[in-house]
Amino acid sequence: MNAEKKNVGKVTPEQKDEIQALFERRNSLKELFMVVNPSNAELYERVIADMAETQKKFEAWWSDRAAEYGWEGAQNARWEIDFDTCDIYLVCDNSCGCDGCK
Repeated sequence: MNAEKKNVGKVTPEQKDEIQALFERRNSLKELFMVVNPSNAELYERVIADMAETQKKFEAWWSDRAAEYGWEGAQNARWEIDFDTCDIYLVCDNSCGCDGCK
């Protein structure tokens, strides 16, 4: 199934740096989680807590920017950023009913 991408806006380079740092942290924590032994309870719990906090900040960034810029959204769709251009895209799975999927 091909996903549809529709350009819905742009952010500043500073805002791009914020979400890129969160994106990289989230991915690093996911990788760390896969190798941490649950028997090391203290480290395991710290990684889980950090993953939850980072995910919360990641989602808040998207919500805050969407409200700030008034980006189009759709059910079963997500936004993504092109880190090279700062462009924001609405990515649909072809079943959300947005303009890009009709």
